[in-house]
Amino acid sequence: MNNPRPRRRTGRRFSRGLSFTREGRVYVVVTLGVGFAAVNTGNNLLFLVLGLMLGLILVSGVLSELSLRGVRALRRLPERVEANVAFPVELELENLKRRAASYSMELRDTIDGEPFKRRCFFLRVEPEGRRAIAYRCERSCRGRSSFDGIEVSTRVPFGLFEKRRFVALIDTVIVHPGRIEATIPVAALAPGEGRRSAGRRGAGQDFLELREMHAGDDPRRIDWRGTARLGRLLVREHEAEARGFVEIVLDAAPADDRPESREDAERAISIAATLARDLAARGLDVRLVTGAGGAVETAGTVDLVALLDHLALLDIDELRQSPAPAGRFRRAVLIGPRAATHGGEGIRPHAAPAEAAGA
Repeated sequence: MNNPRPRRRTGRRFSRGLSFTREGRVYVVVTLGVGFAAVNTGNNLLFLVLGLMLGLILVSGVLSELSLRGVRALRRLPERVEANVAFPVELELENLKRRAASYSMELRDTIDGEPFKRRCFFLRVEPEGRRAIAYRCERSCRGRSSFDGIEVSTRVPFGLFEKRRFVALIDTVIVHPGRIEATIPVAALAPGEGRRSAGRRGAGQDFLELREMHAGDDPRRIDWRGTARLGRLLVREHEAEARGFVEIVLDAAPADDRPESREDAERAISIAATLARDLAARGLDVRLVTGAGGAVETAGTVDLVALLDHLALLDIDELRQSPAPAGRFRRAVLIGPRAATHGGEGIRPHAAPAEAAGA
């Protein structure tokens, strides 16, 4: 995937929160008990102990506030990931204070409105210093996944209370459909209409044209016969290697609103993504046709990313309102719950691996 990039957008100021730890609840109950006993007995020693215990709470609040104040959180993550594949997310905490360090800092991401299960911990962040840590994240559903913000919390100094601040740091990751582990029989799938001409200059064997030699051209490509005939240096241009291609017709519209139908539609999208990756790895171009958004073609790595983006953001409810997709070529790979009814090379998402391809 693409290189991670730092995110610095903050939508609003920190919002605060405070909660008791288990030890803190016990401490508060004991403090209330001492206070009740001091008021009822009038014992000066109990009032002294009560004052010390209340002072401990006050010191805890001041020191935790000092640790949280003047810190900034940043996040680095990829732009695109694959479903059910772990990817790294780097969190960085910067202490903007000049003299005071921040202690016992915890960072926790909020993803799609829910706190993430893992926390990142920094024991100490020195004044005007930075600390970074990475964790592994995994998303199970294709589409856009929103990283809404980072919760920064601390239990310093006594672990009685957890004070936290939440900063909105909004990022969006496109989750591509996951790979289907079952072997899809692509060996029997011939290119849709054979091999098409590339129609552009390249390092192939087929002759394209003669042109005048320019600075930087390879002298080994000089056409001496044409040069002698016309009296000026000419070089031979060759056509880029023609690539085979396969057309994939994806019919992922669910038949109804039952969970089983929607699961079949999602599996069909995952099969199409897996097949496109495998065909591109074999050096073939892919043309994807869906019921919405027209057709997407690949001619390299960048185009394959665009195709996977299209599959990731495909709305299966919109597909139900769109006409059934139709391929341009006679031999195409048909994927979807109704693939068997179209004829040709069909892959049904609910079929077992051994029967995944039609005759």
